[in-house]
Amino acid sequence: MKFLRVFINSLLCGLFFSFLLGLLIYDLNINLSFNLLFLFQLTFFLFFSYGLIITIICLMVYFIFEFILGRKVNIFWISPFFLSIFFSLLTLLFFAIFKINQNFFLSFFDSTTEGFLKNQSIAFILLFFSGILINYGYYLYKKKVLFFVLYGIILFALLSFAVYQRARFPIPTKADPVAHIDQTKINKRVTVIGLEGLNFDFLIPLINEGKLPNFSWLMEEGSWGKLTAFTPSEPLIFNSSFNTGKMPAKHRQLSTLKYQLLNFEQEIEVVPRFILFRQLTRLGLLYYRTARSTPITKDIWTVFQENQTPFIKKDWPYKEAPKEPNPLVDTLFEMYFKDLKYEIDPIMTLLKESFYSDCAYENEANTAIKNNNSQISYFMLNGLNIVEKYFFRYSFPNLFGDIDQEDITKYGTVIERYYQFYDRIISKYLATLKENELLVVFSPHSIEALPLWKRYVEFFLGNSTISAYHDNAPEGVVLFYGKEIARSENIEGIRLVDISPTLLYYLNFHVGLDMDGIVRTYIFKDDFRAENPVSYIRTYDQVTIK
Repeated sequence: MKFLRVFINSLLCGLFFSFLLGLLIYDLNINLSFNLLFLFQLTFFLFFSYGLIITIICLMVYFIFEFILGRKVNIFWISPFFLSIFFSLLTLLFFAIFKINQNFFLSFFDSTTEGFLKNQSIAFILLFFSGILINYGYYLYKKKVLFFVLYGIILFALLSFAVYQRARFPIPTKADPVAHIDQTKINKRVTVIGLEGLNFDFLIPLINEGKLPNFSWLMEEGSWGKLTAFTPSEPLIFNSSFNTGKMPAKHRQLSTLKYQLLNFEQEIEVVPRFILFRQLTRLGLLYYRTARSTPITKDIWTVFQENQTPFIKKDWPYKEAPKEPNPLVDTLFEMYFKDLKYEIDPIMTLLKESFYSDCAYENEANTAIKNNNSQISYFMLNGLNIVEKYFFRYSFPNLFGDIDQEDITKYGTVIERYYQFYDRIISKYLATLKENELLVVFSPHSIEALPLWKRYVEFFLGNSTISAYHDNAPEGVVLFYGKEIARSENIEGIRLVDISPTLLYYLNFHVGLDMDGIVRTYIFKDDFRAENPVSYIRTYDQVTIK
């Protein structure tokens, strides 16, 4: 009978923790209007996974405590002492998860929403201390039940306050045009090449060894620096921030997936990190489909389109490797990886697919640029990012310590050779660069070695070949080259969202004041800055260009 009493109280603890996690999920899904019924549905859904885990933990902790104490501890069917203590401890655990996720998804929140999250944090801290203090007062003043009545009131008030903060999150809508502006005459050209995964830890040594002459030229004759981004480092989010000059809190493009919880009608876009939430798909509790939200803000490509400026844009989602054979690409692959041509290791398949996809995508973009006489051209390749993810350990074996010397000899220069392949691509665009053309090469992030704990997680999930990642958005690379660009300038502090407003400025467009990015004028020569002051517009979302 006692076990049943402890079990019931533990179930209530699991339900409490599930409610807190449900509130966290609601916080992260900033595009979702608040609905109290769905919050209860989330609590119900989470109870059958995380709630049951917490129930088991509470059961074990109670009986371990009783064993250490050396005597039996009486417990009621609904025990205020048990619940207040465990609620406080669970609030502390949740608060750690809450803060880690808040920091990871910080780019989702504007200053107003951050204020609401701060209020929630205060509520959770008070909830933790109230349970501890209530129990202290209960025993100090001869176990007066009034203390637990007070705790119940405080618990309800603080949870209601935290829920109310989420209900206050702003839900922006797409603005309707209310004015128009005249078209901008463009007499310049821009080519932007995205090479996802570029890393100065590879670039600088290879340039010093004379193996990347074209990257070297860009750095010596142009401006370059580390590019700061943010987390989460998902392709859609980075792509939308690059295109709009705005953080996710404004452009609201958060995910390419919609998650469904059991059979609930409401779907979510974002799930918490660091608690293995996505693994619920393996248990049949979580389903997902490919989908994305409707854009609510204009990007620079819409501006160019309204301005009737011809452009080519080929970026995410990336092109898959072509299935049919291509002798030219076969020859190019053999030029860089001849010694690996007949290797059958599974990671070699990834290398070949990445290489062939990059070749096909770049060739398609280059053909479109030539045939359409575009003034603005942009394409993004992601092959290097994939190659680094799986071959990083062979370039830096000292960080892993368990690599076979034969594999190091075989694969140790794969990433280096892929950089040389990209250097060849850069040479093609440098050779055809016009006098009035700006060339921008960038990567929104670099890559870094998996920490030890992450390696164990990937091994447990069946991904033991992964040795590098970019979850924490390590600083990327950006290089500017052109007649108007300052020579050999090492720029500092430039962010991913700064590129779009800087391009608008160079092309003589107005820069939106609602953009989070700013114009980095210092990359340009003094005379260009003097002749071209920055002009602003409040927003492009409420105007059309005619």
